[in-house]
Amino acid sequence: MNKKKSIALAIILLLILLIGGMLAYFTDTDTKTNEFTLGDDVEISLTETWNAEDGIGLYPGAEVTKAPAIKNDSSTTPAYVFAEIVVPCYDKNGDDTVETPLFTFTPNTGWTLVKTSAVNPTDKTITYVYAYGTSESMTSLNKNSTTSTAVFSKVVLDPTLTSAQKATASATPNIIVNAYGIQTTGLSTNVPLEIFDLF
Repeated sequence: MNKKKSIALAIILLLILLIGGMLAYFTDTDTKTNEFTLGDDVEISLTETWNAEDGIGLYPGAEVTKAPAIKNDSSTTPAYVFAEIVVPCYDKNGDDTVETPLFTFTPNTGWTLVKTSAVNPTDKTITYVYAYGTSESMTSLNKNSTTSTAVFSKVVLDPTLTSAQKATASATPNIIVNAYGIQTTGLSTNVPLEIFDLF
């Protein structure tokens, strides 16, 4: 009887092994690899209509063509863009306070002033920040596109400037234009001032 029990037990174990082996043929595995492509960095360039000779020997009220525009050179990434304009100043009131911009300009349609700095007494400059869009909402600049208008088209030397006032300005006044760009996606806002603060 013990021998019969041993044989029966051996047969049961063999059946379990066979069934287990057969179950292995019904299993399967699968792998999915998802390929991602990262967007390119935001790349911008500043173009400008400017003739250096036009900036020589200016007199009060002189107008000089200067038309800075921003291009989004990115091949895949749309961007929000800003123009920062640094303008030299002079002392208009004769009180040793440099407070008056030497040049003025009028922004073109599509650009909005979002920030103005205090006059820097060391550099004798004032800085303006313009956003491409409105004060409430930026305008997206598509890949490989240029702003539809330049930030401004000309600058005007203060028409009331006197010789004494001119002496309080820098001997070689420069207007500096800096361009900034940031991708449009992934931002929690499209309000210009909030976006510019990210820089």
